[in-house]
Amino acid sequence: MTSYLIANFRTTAEDFYNKIISHWRVETYHYHLDMLMEEDEHIAYKEPFSIAILRSFALNLFQLFHNAHKDKKLPTGKATMAEIKRTCKYDDYFTAQLFEQEYV
Repeated sequence: MTSYLIANFRTTAEDFYNKIISHWRVETYHYHLDMLMEEDEHIAYKEPFSIAILRSFALNLFQLFHNAHKDKKLPTGKATMAEIKRTCKYDDYFTAQLFEQEYV
């Protein structure tokens, strides 16, 4: 497959590729913040920066747990990011495990 891209600067193909990959990493992270953490739906009037940090912290915990348990099942179903969040809402024991687990 061949892709043609236009830019207003000169660079090598490898550098351009790295810029695109870097951009989509950020977009994927924002997608998770929007879809899982519903960031766009909730406006924090007090301490918005602190709320953003807490959302990012929770999202990173979900991602670490997901990476460690991709092939395993949760009590409620397959270990997807959405299912991890949903399970955390209703199962305090599971949420405690999320914090206590060692992610290396």
